[in-house]
Amino acid sequence: QLTRPAQDLRMSMCMNCTTHGNEDMDVISHLIKIRLKPKVLLNHNMLCIRELLNAHKDNLGTTIKFVIFNELSNARNPNNMQILYTVLQHSAELAPKFLAMVFQDLLTNKDDYLRASRALLREIIKQTKHEINFQAFCLGLMQERKEPQYLDMEFKERFVVHITDVLAVSMMLGITAQVKEAGVAWDKGEKKNLEVLRSFQNQIAAIQRDAVWWLHTVVPSISKMAPKDYVHCLHKVLFTEQPETYYKWDNWPPESDRNFFLRLCSEVPILEDTLMRILVIGLSRELPLGPADAMELADHLVKRAAAVQADDVEVLKVERVQLLDAVLNLCTYHHPENIQLPPGYQPPNLAISTLYWKAWPLLLVVAAFNPENIGLAAWEEYPTLKMLMEMVMTNNYSYPPCTLTDEETRTEMLNRELQTSQREKQEILAFEGHLAAASTKQTITENSSLLLSQLTSLDPQGPPRRPPPHILDQVKSLNQSLRLGHLLCRSRNPDFLLNIIQRQASSQSMPWLADLVQASEGSLDVLPVQCLCEFLLHDAADDAASGEEEEEGGSKEQKAKKRQRQQKQQQLLGRLQDLLLGPKADEQTTCEVLDYFLRRLGSSQVASRVLAMKGLSLVLSEGSLRDRDGEEKEPPAEEDSGDAETLQGYQWLLRDLPRLPLFHSVSASTALALQQAVHMETDPQTVSAYLVYLSQHTPVEEQGPHSDLALDVARLIVERSTIMSHLFSKRSCSTESDAVLAALLSIFSRYVRRMRKSKEGEEVYSWSESQDQVFLRWSSGETATMHILVVHAMVILLTLGPLRAGDEEFQALLDIWFPEKKPLPTAFLVDTSEEALLLPDWLKLRMIRSEVPRLVDAALQDLEPQQLLLFVQSFGIPVSSMSKLLQHLDQAVAHDPQTLEQNIMDKNYMAHLVEVQHERGASGGQTFHSLLTASLPPRRDSAEAPKPKSSPEPPPGQGRIRAMTQVRVLGPEDDLASMFLQVFPLSPGPRWQISSARPVALALQQALGQELARVRQGSPEGTGVAVRLLQAMASLLNSPHGGALAVSMQRHHFLACPLLRLLSQYQRCMPQDSGFSSLFLKVLMQMLQWLDSPGVEAGPLQAQLKLFATQYSAQRRISDVRSGFLHLAEALAFRGDMEVVSSTVRALVATLRAGEKCGVEPELISKVLRGLIRVRSPHLEELLTALFSAASALPASRPVAVVSSLLLQEEEPLAAGQQDTDGSSLEAVRLGPCSGLLVDWLETLDPEVIGSCPDLQQRLLFSRSKGKGQPGPQVPSFRPYLLALLTHQSNWSTLHQCIRVLLGKNREHRFDPSASLDFLWACIHVPRIWQGRDQRTPQKRREELALQVQAPELLGLVELILAEAETRSQDGDLLQARLPLLLSCCRGDDDSIRKVTAHLTGCIQQWGDSLPGQRCQDLLVQLYLQRPELRVHAPEVLLRSVGATASSICKLDVLTHRFITLLADTSDSRASESRVADANMACRKLAVAHPLLLLRHLPMIAALLHGRTHLNFQEFRQQNHLTFFLHVLGVLELLQPQVFQSEHQGALWDCLRSFIRLLLNYRKSSRHLAPFLNKFVQFTHKYVTCNAPAAAAFLQKHADALHDLSFDSSDLVMLKSLLAGLSLPSRDGRADHGLDEEGEDESSAGSLPLVSVSLFTPLTAAEMAPYMKRLSRGQTVEDLLEVLGDIDEMSRRRPEILGFFSTNLQRLMSSEEEACRSLAFSLALRSIQNNPSIAADFLPTFMYCLGSRDFEVAQTALRNLPEYTLLCQEHAAMLLHRAFLVGMYGQVDTSAQISEALRILHMEAVM
Repeated sequence: QLTRPAQDLRMSMCMNCTTHGNEDMDVISHLIKIRLKPKVLLNHNMLCIRELLNAHKDNLGTTIKFVIFNELSNARNPNNMQILYTVLQHSAELAPKFLAMVFQDLLTNKDDYLRASRALLREIIKQTKHEINFQAFCLGLMQERKEPQYLDMEFKERFVVHITDVLAVSMMLGITAQVKEAGVAWDKGEKKNLEVLRSFQNQIAAIQRDAVWWLHTVVPSISKMAPKDYVHCLHKVLFTEQPETYYKWDNWPPESDRNFFLRLCSEVPILEDTLMRILVIGLSRELPLGPADAMELADHLVKRAAAVQADDVEVLKVERVQLLDAVLNLCTYHHPENIQLPPGYQPPNLAISTLYWKAWPLLLVVAAFNPENIGLAAWEEYPTLKMLMEMVMTNNYSYPPCTLTDEETRTEMLNRELQTSQREKQEILAFEGHLAAASTKQTITENSSLLLSQLTSLDPQGPPRRPPPHILDQVKSLNQSLRLGHLLCRSRNPDFLLNIIQRQASSQSMPWLADLVQASEGSLDVLPVQCLCEFLLHDAADDAASGEEEEEGGSKEQKAKKRQRQQKQQQLLGRLQDLLLGPKADEQTTCEVLDYFLRRLGSSQVASRVLAMKGLSLVLSEGSLRDRDGEEKEPPAEEDSGDAETLQGYQWLLRDLPRLPLFHSVSASTALALQQAVHMETDPQTVSAYLVYLSQHTPVEEQGPHSDLALDVARLIVERSTIMSHLFSKRSCSTESDAVLAALLSIFSRYVRRMRKSKEGEEVYSWSESQDQVFLRWSSGETATMHILVVHAMVILLTLGPLRAGDEEFQALLDIWFPEKKPLPTAFLVDTSEEALLLPDWLKLRMIRSEVPRLVDAALQDLEPQQLLLFVQSFGIPVSSMSKLLQHLDQAVAHDPQTLEQNIMDKNYMAHLVEVQHERGASGGQTFHSLLTASLPPRRDSAEAPKPKSSPEPPPGQGRIRAMTQVRVLGPEDDLASMFLQVFPLSPGPRWQISSARPVALALQQALGQELARVRQGSPEGTGVAVRLLQAMASLLNSPHGGALAVSMQRHHFLACPLLRLLSQYQRCMPQDSGFSSLFLKVLMQMLQWLDSPGVEAGPLQAQLKLFATQYSAQRRISDVRSGFLHLAEALAFRGDMEVVSSTVRALVATLRAGEKCGVEPELISKVLRGLIRVRSPHLEELLTALFSAASALPASRPVAVVSSLLLQEEEPLAAGQQDTDGSSLEAVRLGPCSGLLVDWLETLDPEVIGSCPDLQQRLLFSRSKGKGQPGPQVPSFRPYLLALLTHQSNWSTLHQCIRVLLGKNREHRFDPSASLDFLWACIHVPRIWQGRDQRTPQKRREELALQVQAPELLGLVELILAEAETRSQDGDLLQARLPLLLSCCRGDDDSIRKVTAHLTGCIQQWGDSLPGQRCQDLLVQLYLQRPELRVHAPEVLLRSVGATASSICKLDVLTHRFITLLADTSDSRASESRVADANMACRKLAVAHPLLLLRHLPMIAALLHGRTHLNFQEFRQQNHLTFFLHVLGVLELLQPQVFQSEHQGALWDCLRSFIRLLLNYRKSSRHLAPFLNKFVQFTHKYVTCNAPAAAAFLQKHADALHDLSFDSSDLVMLKSLLAGLSLPSRDGRADHGLDEEGEDESSAGSLPLVSVSLFTPLTAAEMAPYMKRLSRGQTVEDLLEVLGDIDEMSRRRPEILGFFSTNLQRLMSSEEEACRSLAFSLALRSIQNNPSIAADFLPTFMYCLGSRDFEVAQTALRNLPEYTLLCQEHAAMLLHRAFLVGMYGQVDTSAQISEALRILHMEAVM
């Protein structure tokens, strides 16, 4: 009875739990505990629970929590699971989340609740029938909790591990009975309930993605886990951990299901986010998973997912291309962070080899599953990955890949790999060397290297690298198991396969393609059309290769394979034909298929063309046979009957191709391909078929294609003559040739008709081709423009004759080009409009050879005689054409016989040719023949007459050989006079032949030659042939017929000259035979007498006789050597005949060799030698050898004197500018090539060069010579060589003497300073001095000084340097170049340098500002730049010098540069501030000590001021830019007044502009800029005072800016006065300003009195007197400190006041009171820093303080030692030495202070 009310009460209670307060929670707690058994009550209870959940949103969580806690308590309610089921059904999304939170709470307990949680979860899933959202539940488990119990949790690591375990259990609990059943079926190969299985797999993949997210982002914030635990958790959620870790807590899953469950959970897809997060975890340094482990894990997951691939599931979908970089970044090698690499060294990009080669296969798998993004990126940007993709696609794993077909490319790839690996090895070794240098100090070699085997270059986008063999094996096995190649080949967008095929084309067979098509399992439509075509070609090639082999012996397997292949080929063929001929054929596929084959028809390889034709015939012919029955085939056969027989093998082209359904869309591309193929094809039949096709099917609607077709065909006809001659050689019996000719005629006749119809203005060609285009005009008025080759091709076609009588097209073409009884068309070049030659000679010859009369007549029109003669001699001209040619020749004879005759080379041959043509049957030419025979000699009785003419040389040659072998031998009884008359007949008759005289002359020559040979060998006979012949000649000449004989000999000089030459040689060989000599001379004179008579013409014989006579007379006239020289001098002086000179020299040489004494004065010898040099005598060397070789010929020193004086002639007459005594001009004195000969003799005669005639030779080596009108000294070319000989070959005493002469007091001023200085420099460096020294010079060796000179000699050296600068004034850097020599001679001795500087200073004072004075000044400046530490005694000389800013090098440049750079440092560290302060002191010291050296760097200082004022003022001050500006201005103040000189104006203005820019930019912050502004205005005033014009120019330029500043700083009276003074000239005109510079000066100076009221009134001693009085009186310490404090405060603003207290400060520096002493030191240093020139004044005090017995005083001095040393650098050595002694003897550690001082000085600033 109470049941109903109780149910209502319960319902109302549930509905009223709307506040979720404590009462509500108690109610819920009690409701959960109520146990009900009857089903009705249970069902009502579930309704109440639903209402309770609807009442308030928080009731859901509380309910679940209470239910779970009750379930785990001892008083467990059996209805708990029913309630949970209801809750989960009610809130399917939220309930799992709250359930997960309860599980989280359970696992935070101190007690281990994992086992209980696992059991509870399994029970819940079981009771709720798996109806729970597992993904939401797992995500709930992974949510981060912020409650205190979680934050203060004790076992955080255990919590994470347990959550991971619950996640793994949850994933396995997702395996329902249906999933299990589907999995078992899938294993068996059945496809049942696949949706359930796929849903489960996707669920696991999503949970794993969430779990990896949790481990990446949430877990690190919960706890810093041990690496082992973290990696365990990661592997566990991804099911890659050991199996026992999944069931060790409670043995679930049971043993029967364990492996199956684990496999189901692991064989799932992997989501992109999971993979990316694993890679990111691996890259993160904070997380414990290392790169290697991450790579291993990613690799395993990718391959595991890829193995699950199926068409209905995406197992490895990746969208982000960044994955590629993430994987590759994991491979990067990072060197240890604690190792410091050298500054500036950039380590190479390296990868760990094992990871690098694990990454590529991983990416290959990803790319295969994602070709559209990852695959495309890999293909385009990662060559190594592209190579692996090609390998798996082609199933070829070789390197270089098989897709590289070009052998050169393959070789290049191998070479590049070799170079890359070598470079990589060097980079790794260098890198490891740096690492080792920073750690173990070990030297790394290839053998000791550890990294070489472990690293590789990381250049993923560079050229593809050679993969290791095990990687290739791995890729191969991956491809077999995962079918990666198939996946990549299947991709159509992007189409990788098509790319490979197009690249390889048909250059190489592609066997992998066959495997690919075989493996496509019937789905041919997924492969690209090109692939199918290539496979068809490949099969066709295989068939061709196998040919007609006998296969009877083949096994069954082979036959089955062949059958299978044939079947595949049929299937393939069917597919291709379907694409072309089927109902679904479209334009694109038709074009693709045909293009693929047609492109290969134009290949340069025959095999490729043949295959393409075979492929086309297969694809086209089969289709036509299949789709058409016999009746349809008949009519085309009739149409093509003309071609059917002839071109039977080309029906695919002529018949089947035009029948394609979409032929209209491919006709243009086909025609284009065949036009190109015509030029490559070598088979005449194929060319014929192409031409027939082109004539029938080329689309010629447009003008352009039609012109291209005509031009292509024309090129074939004109340029490929071999093919054409083969096609038309047997035209009479070949129907094929007829078909081709018909096709060609058809093409051209249509073209010509079209072109003649085109209007004149139409553009029928592109401008680039215009040079070959001609404009044609017919007499009928029609015009056309076409290519000249097309015209020639049509004419050639016409020469072949008509196909048959009455051929219309042939006749039409003939009428167009060669109209009957009308003129031919005229042609003009299009580009130049000149008339063009339409029919060149070669074409006319073709026309003449043709059988068409009209062509022959046209060719013979208007021919020149030369052309007619050329054509007549050509072969292959028909008889009819030859007759016409001969008739034209007859007409030419009648018209112009002279021109014709001039063009005939060989009349005999021509006449014979005409006769031969008559024999052939030609008519005409009789007139021409008579012209030829009229001028021929009458003796033309034999047919051989032309033959000797054709080869005139051989018969005489043969005759000559025969004569030589049969020369007559003379005997003693032979009558030589009669023989002589036979050779030279007195009156030759008409029958006398030269051939009869030649053998006799040869006999005489032979006899004389043999006798001459015997005389030369020293065995002369008694009375020989020479004597007898000479006597015979003498007797004949004495007879009355002597004159006739002489004339006969002159006429036959070719026989007379050899005989006389032999006689002359005999006379020379026998000078002792005076009888022969006198008789020979008599004969010569008699003959000359006869031949010199007026009636006789001069000839070779007469010239030879004169030569012999002069030689003989010269020989006779030389009685002794002196007379010979006199005679030679005479011959040379009067420009005697060269032959006379030569003969005289030879005679003189012979006399000298005979041992004659040479009593000739050297002047005569020199004169003769000079004359021989002038006339370039070839006997000069011979005479010199004879003259100097004879031991007793000349005294010892004379040859040297002669040669030296000759060499001096090279220069001295030039300097004198006069003519030589013997009349030779200036040009004649030049020795030219002879100087080398003389120098060699001088070296031979006097190896020391200067030993024999010192004065003369010194002049030769060192004399100064200046050419007339030449700008500089003329150095003889041989002088450097002689100077080298002197330094290398002379002994020490000679060298010493030479040096003394050059540097001595009484040295000659005519010595060449350049030569002298070069010699001195060479003396220092001569190798002999340094012999015996150590080969390896030590790094810190002191320079050894070789040349030791005394003070006077040193000044001589200085004079030489100055003299050289004077002679070579155009050479600017000369003084600088000679400075090392001067410093070397000073031997590092300061006294020597002081003497040099004193001498130069004296010279400067003597010469003033003249050129010599300026040169002395330049040398002094260069010396100062090299040795600045030596104080120059005349500083004002240096201060006005310009040379220091030139290109010269200074010793202190580096240090000064360093100081300035440090000064400009903007770092804000303490150390940086200290460095800047030191640099400022150093620069100030430099400005005072060496202003010249610092001013060299003024442009750099100006440049460093740039680029700073763009900052805001706060940054400007904080970054110390203001400090830098103040420092620079301070340094410029110290550089006054030199800085105002005009040569520094550019850099100074640049600095001032920067200052003005600073003041303008920051004028709002004037308070901070006040000191700077005051200093700037004061500096500007000083500028006006020192250099008014320049200062006024600058100030006027920037007047506006300065006016602005004066308005802003109204208290600056000085600036206003400056501007007031400036305003006067600026308002005047430019002319006034230019005229009155003095006025400007006055005005500028006139503004200066206004300064008196400024802030910068100089303080006087009177104003400082009170302070000085207070300091001088002995007062208490407090008073002293007060005064010093006041002075300190004042001096901060006005440091110059410290100069008044110098004495007091020095006294207080040794005070016993620490405070007074420190302040005194500080003020003293400030005073020195303000004016570094007073540093030395404090030196005694400082030295006293350092050595003080008072320890505190010494310590204070040591503390200030570094700063003072920097400011007093000139005494640094003394100071540091004293400090060292204090440390040694005073038991004080002074090393720190000394080190600091040296650090500041950098050991380079010792001045």
